[in-house]
Amino acid sequence: MESVGMDFMKAEEKVVRLRKYLKDLQLDAFIIPSEDAHQSEYVANCDQRRQFISDFTGSAGFAVVTQQEALLWTDGRYFLQAEKELDPKVWKLMRMLEDKSMEDWLVDCFIAESPQTVRSIGMDGRFISVASFKRLERILQDKCPSCASLVLLPIGEENLVDKVWGKHKPPIPKSLVFLHSEEYAGESVKSKLARVRESMAKNHCNLLIVSALDEVAWLFNLRGSDVEYNPVFLSYAIITETQSLLFMDSSRLEKEAQQSLKEQNIQTIPYENIFQVLQEKAKDCIVWLDKNKGNMALYQVCQNAPCKKIVENPCPISWFKAVKNEKEVQGAKEAHVRDAVALITYFAWLEHQVVVEQQKPTECEAADILDSLRSKQSLFVSLSFPTISSVGSNAAIIHYRPNPKDCKRVDNEHIYLCDSGGQYRDGTTDVTRTLHFGVPSQREKECYTRVLKSHIQMDTAIFPKGTSGLALDCLTRAPLWKVGLDYRHGTGHGVGSFLNVHEGPQSISFRPSASEVALEPNMLVTDEPGYYEDGVFGIRIENVLLVKSVKTPNQFGGKPYFGFEHITFVPMENRLIDLNLLTDEELAWINRYHEECWNKVSPHLKDEKAFKWLQEKTCPLSK
Repeated sequence: MESVGMDFMKAEEKVVRLRKYLKDLQLDAFIIPSEDAHQSEYVANCDQRRQFISDFTGSAGFAVVTQQEALLWTDGRYFLQAEKELDPKVWKLMRMLEDKSMEDWLVDCFIAESPQTVRSIGMDGRFISVASFKRLERILQDKCPSCASLVLLPIGEENLVDKVWGKHKPPIPKSLVFLHSEEYAGESVKSKLARVRESMAKNHCNLLIVSALDEVAWLFNLRGSDVEYNPVFLSYAIITETQSLLFMDSSRLEKEAQQSLKEQNIQTIPYENIFQVLQEKAKDCIVWLDKNKGNMALYQVCQNAPCKKIVENPCPISWFKAVKNEKEVQGAKEAHVRDAVALITYFAWLEHQVVVEQQKPTECEAADILDSLRSKQSLFVSLSFPTISSVGSNAAIIHYRPNPKDCKRVDNEHIYLCDSGGQYRDGTTDVTRTLHFGVPSQREKECYTRVLKSHIQMDTAIFPKGTSGLALDCLTRAPLWKVGLDYRHGTGHGVGSFLNVHEGPQSISFRPSASEVALEPNMLVTDEPGYYEDGVFGIRIENVLLVKSVKTPNQFGGKPYFGFEHITFVPMENRLIDLNLLTDEELAWINRYHEECWNKVSPHLKDEKAFKWLQEKTCPLSK
């Protein structure tokens, strides 16, 4: 994410100022999550509070500041990045799943220092989910019921980090909000609202709060650009049995969007009025608020209304959105073919520059070329995330973003990893390829081939209905585990339809949440195993897969069986493949895949170098 209004104050001064505000409110600690009021993974510039206070730019993590310490927790994707970005004199990095969790640290270290004193731990209820708050509350009550109290800032009070940020804090975005036509959405707003209300009736709820930005955008067939790379806009929605309320600045709606809302009798209300209106509407209602996406401020308002009951189940829109309709599936497939044209043209250009012209473009220069090529494809809107263009040791930083000040140059001696994607009107793409433009070492070839074997393992998996992403994550890692290799990120995530590139509820991951959702036909997921040697190289291979029904000779228990169809068509790097490590079936898969790449993409290539590059890369391999 772009760093706006971040660099005017040193790390130590920011923390010192925050501690002053903690003292004023008699708080012993303050928790600063990454998320905004909608529990978004990627947030608008004005909501990058954790990034501002810590200088850590990764999308995941949270900070805790006390009068003595400042700690930042993040996951394995960002360990190396956090080490580079955090000021070690001010901040301590806490590695998730390796160091103490935040809850355990608060109990075992912070509170244990002074067990006779009640510690006040503050947070802003707008930026913490109901589930996260209740989990922390439960742990503190179980382990130290009389030693700690959780304090939520009063609704409407200025966030403490915002006070430190002051006049440098970016303004609230006001991008144009436009209609996502049924040509690409594949379903009318009327139909979507009917499905939502049917689900509300089944769950005996008469008011649904829609908090997640992508769910609001999906429901009303609207898109915006308030969050960089994500076509969403700051908004809430309240759906009752008879009303549909959309909380946003109506002046931002383009004419077609205004007309669409008017036709469906959808009322627009200023964004900042959500708490006031909810206080009125929730009274005596059974309210549905997703505990993972709804924030504590919304929850408090519902309790105070008072409502009859709060149902905390996952929002039904999350599931509706994840299972793509025919139009969305077709759009995703077509978007990936166009995206492949840009990527193949780029890789051909880059290899020609390095091998033939003996040039060494920087990671940033290379990324700019790819971004330009993508922007020329039809129906292109924006990138789906910042392009990861990484050489050698930088490729070991999982979510690396090149900086013109210190980025490496692409050469024929080191691995080059490129993870990139685009937002198109008809779909969202996310593709990673690892290449080498010279003679790779045997170690690099072995590691690449092991990752490729894992990639194939998931692509070819067949599994019964009810299988979760947790099971598939284990299956995918098996070829790496056999030789003692692994990676610190999930194997795959859902992908939106001209929406967020990271979409739930489905995921392919080792995290417990991946066990809660079974895969269903017409879901999109990524297949992206990897391997990273810190300070040396990184490898990742990523395709987008469509879940589909498959016919099997048997159907144990009468269950249907599912498999995958890959919709990404960019060839693998044959220089990095050790054929001796492949089974005959795996080699046959690679040759079939390359044939598909050629057949689907070559008719659309206009660049002669790209055509020849694809031709060479898709020639059949043999032992």
